[in-house]
Amino acid sequence: MLKKLYNLIDTIHLDPLTVKKAILLCFFVMGFRFAAGWLFSKFHISVGIIPDLLFLAVILLTARMMGRDELRRILAWRDVPLAVFAGVMIMFSGLDIITSELYNIFNILLPVPDNFFDGWFYKPRSVFLIILTGALLPGISEEIFFRGIIARRFFRAYSPVKSILVSAALFGLFHLNPWQAVNAFYFGIFLGWIYRRYKTIWLCMFTHACHNFLVDFMPYPYIAVKNAYYLEMWRHPLWFDIMGLLLFAFGLFTLIVLGRKKQAEQTAAKINKGEIK
Repeated sequence: MLKKLYNLIDTIHLDPLTVKKAILLCFFVMGFRFAAGWLFSKFHISVGIIPDLLFLAVILLTARMMGRDELRRILAWRDVPLAVFAGVMIMFSGLDIITSELYNIFNILLPVPDNFFDGWFYKPRSVFLIILTGALLPGISEEIFFRGIIARRFFRAYSPVKSILVSAALFGLFHLNPWQAVNAFYFGIFLGWIYRRYKTIWLCMFTHACHNFLVDFMPYPYIAVKNAYYLEMWRHPLWFDIMGLLLFAFGLFTLIVLGRKKQAEQTAAKINKGEIK
């Protein structure tokens, strides 16, 4: 298996990353993660962060095998203005509310079978380890892989829209169940757009970790209501969904305005330098 993985990665290093190759790469790399997680949870072995560290090590090794400077390029630090960071976080907050409600509706149409997720994950009792294994490490490793490796190389071969959609679809698919896959797809589109727009994996990793933190430490869905219409089903109050839409729209509007302002400043600077007449 390791030999096949090495040959696959070596081929990817030489050729543009195609969808077929990306799927094969996902099977190899994500297989390590879920196999380790399932094995440890199956036997209720308290191993702390070992499965997550193994997965991160495989991701880093994969990036390293794809090129000597590949990992350095992926992890390159780019300053993000505070206003841009705030806009992304506002947009993310609204998106999390929207996707939570979409999850509620999907769960009504296709309810999660009883005890379906039992045995999938082994949660540590330590709050620190929950944050580390449930939020930080997955946010780092999954972003390096799906945005830093897959989406970044897709951008070289496909249009931005196709690159973002396909990488998001792979991100959702390899959660291995429809209830996580649907929201992972939506979230993957957002992260792919952020990565394409601002060229920094660090902003994606932070946002991903924040999302995981909310899933681990907040009721999901966030607010439950019971009335004659919704009966026993989980749904948000209407005001909460409207707030999510407004937050998303305001964050997006802020980022668009900031982007146009930056573009205008760059154009003015070129005119002053005589590069544009």
